[in-house]
This record gives sequence, C-alpha cells and structure tokens, in this order.
Amino acid sequence: MICPGRTFRADELDATHSPVFHQVEGLVVDKGITMAHLKGTLDNFAQAMFGPDVTTRLRPSFFPFTEPSAEVDIFFNGRWIEWGGCGMVNPKVLTTCGIDTDVYSGFAFGMGLERTLMVRHNITDMHDIVEGDLRFTRQFGVGL
Repeated sequence: MICPGRTFRADELDATHSPVFHQVEGLVVDKGITMAHLKGTLDNFAQAMFGPDVTTRLRPSFFPFTEPSAEVDIFFNGRWIEWGGCGMVNPKVLTTCGIDTDVYSGFAFGMGLERTLMVRHNITDMHDIVEGDLRFTRQFGVGL
C-alpha cells in the first residue's frame, strides 16, 4: 500500500525541516518479508526518483511501530541528507491487527516529498519550497 498525505509534527522550520510537510508512506505485509526486501524497495524507489547513480544508506534509529528501525539517507550536494524513515513492522502491531506473525511480516517507510524535491533540484533551503514565492515556483514550469 502506498499513501501520500500531509504530515504534522513538532519540528521547527529550518533549512531541512518543517512542522508540516508532505510524505509518501508505504506498507508491505506478506509471507517471508525481510529487511532485504525493504532495502531493495528503497533502492529502487531512490533510483526512480534520483537516477541510477544515487547512493543510499540506512542508519539505525527508533520509531514506535517498527523494529528494527532506520533513517534513509541520500548522498546530496557532497553530504548525506536524511530522506525518510523505515523499518520492519513491529510484530505487536501485526498481532493487534489480527495478523499471524509466525506466518507474516512486513516493512514500512515514509519519505518526505519536500526533501525529495530538494535532492532532485539541488534546493538547499526548504523555506524556498514552503513559503509560496511564485518567482521560485515558476522556475519549475508551474504558473498560476
């Protein structure tokens, strides 16, 4: 399942963070799903977004609904930038949903659309995306 939408969280607006942003979330639950399936899916997604030469990495992290959990980073502008979060769905979540964890497992991920735009278009400050300046927007062929 893939689901885009608006996300709210307690972040301060700075060059790479916003308290309100758009995210694409993915969830896969099936027999025998592993971290390797998650990594392969994320690599394919990153290549579709940024081209075949993109470099990604997973960094251990914590999210309450996944275990293990990781941050997904993209190498951008000579440095690593956080692209999103991911992990294997915590078996307690699956059990609560009535799913037999002896048979099924799953993974989940969430990638910020603003971050994706930043990487694809070499935008260094998220303010440019979220402040609504038409001069900035028009350079991408979007006009009102």
